[in-house]
Amino acid sequence: MIHEWSLHLLLAPCAVALLAALLLYHVRSWYRLRHIPGPFLASISNLWMVKNVLSGRLHEVLKDVSDRYGPLVRIGPNEVLTTDPEVIRMMNSVRSPYTKGDFYQLGRIVPDEDTIVSLRDDGQHKLLRSKMVAAFGGKENEGFGFGAGIDRQIMQFVNLIDTKYISTATCYCPLQFFRKTSFFTLDVMGDISFGGAFGFLAEDRDLYRYNEIHDESLPVMNIISALPWMSNLVYRWPFRLMLPTEGDEVGFGRLMGFAKAFVDKRLEPGARPEKDMTQAFINSGMTRSELIQQVFVQIIAGSVTSATAICMTLLCLISTPSAYNGLQKEIDQAIQKGWISSPISEPEAKQLPYLQAVIREGLRMYPPVTGMGSKQVPPGGDMINGHFLPEGTQVGTNTFGLMRSKDIWGKDADVFRPERWLEASEAELKVMNTVVDMIFGHGKYACLGKPIAMMELNKVYVELLRRFDFTIVNPQIPMKAWSAVFWVANDFWLRITRRRLEA
Repeated sequence: MIHEWSLHLLLAPCAVALLAALLLYHVRSWYRLRHIPGPFLASISNLWMVKNVLSGRLHEVLKDVSDRYGPLVRIGPNEVLTTDPEVIRMMNSVRSPYTKGDFYQLGRIVPDEDTIVSLRDDGQHKLLRSKMVAAFGGKENEGFGFGAGIDRQIMQFVNLIDTKYISTATCYCPLQFFRKTSFFTLDVMGDISFGGAFGFLAEDRDLYRYNEIHDESLPVMNIISALPWMSNLVYRWPFRLMLPTEGDEVGFGRLMGFAKAFVDKRLEPGARPEKDMTQAFINSGMTRSELIQQVFVQIIAGSVTSATAICMTLLCLISTPSAYNGLQKEIDQAIQKGWISSPISEPEAKQLPYLQAVIREGLRMYPPVTGMGSKQVPPGGDMINGHFLPEGTQVGTNTFGLMRSKDIWGKDADVFRPERWLEASEAELKVMNTVVDMIFGHGKYACLGKPIAMMELNKVYVELLRRFDFTIVNPQIPMKAWSAVFWVANDFWLRITRRRLEA
């Protein structure tokens, strides 16, 4: 009894001290950014973010809090969120003292190895980026830019639909369109980056369960993004033991094995130079480690964002008959007048005004990246929207909220209406284009892959809508989608029929 009593006497002060320390921590956390409006729970704990991340609707929640509290809102003890396009441009400008924040540590695939995404030192980031610029110019790709590779995979995509997924009055062959579109974008990346398609479309299956494991991994990444301290912990022992390894037969581990084997083969003495992006990276002086990490970025980021853009925009089109019919009419007229080839070239696509309006409106409605891409306030702090932010504060970008801002887009900001791009004045159009382009980043963090993504979008809708008609299988729930840094989408089932092409 005396021993137990002594133990209680010892533990009681320890418990009180722990509670006091926790209380002091939360008070200090709250006090640091107390002047920034936002939900109270978010000001003292990351639990507010975790709760909304788990809902899969974080993009909508962040839009709502920005609508309620203004262009700068507090969403965590050391995190704020901006929907001000001027602030976003300022943070990302070439000479900005802001750097990448904690969020970008999620871009690291392998422990202790940075990718262009996770690299937070501005000097190192600039150096690595300079080695990548030539490859994204497309000059290494068979002398024709990226178009030839994209065309090959578009026709492979069209052929897959035409031979296996056409429905008729007597045959019902529904297609899970999001999955097949991811096959298409993965094969595009393989074709233009590594000298040949991976074979997702040719085999019509999820090779190595890549898509399945990718979809399971994104929600985990999203939770980590809401708990900044976890982004470092996950790469440390013993947690790193749970990460994929290059010996795995499926998923990211298989990708890691492919990346190392592929790069080593290309770097062998006497290896024949290829006509692809990897060769351009090699010619620019990228190291073996940099090449391996770039393989990951090309495959993961380059495929999922384009697949999302294609599917979300097609969903908007099917759900808006006037826009669907308007685009199909423009395509039909261009074919009849001999204005476009097959597959359509990018210069030809850019001459179709309604197509361009559809592409930009689709990107606006559903930006492919839902992560906040936080930047870090530089030493000395900074004033944003009349509020002082201490150095080290993480400033996230509310891209979804920005793309639905009624101040920019009008009262029908939540409506898919391509006509807004055709009705806008020259001054309005300049603002609209500038804002939508922020989907691809800005300044020193602008996405180098934008030309590839835009070329895919300029081609794919024309080649699909000139040949097929699309109907949603389940109009009540056309797609299951939730935000997890990128979009995770399933069950986008479509019934596809052939169109009769006019001479």
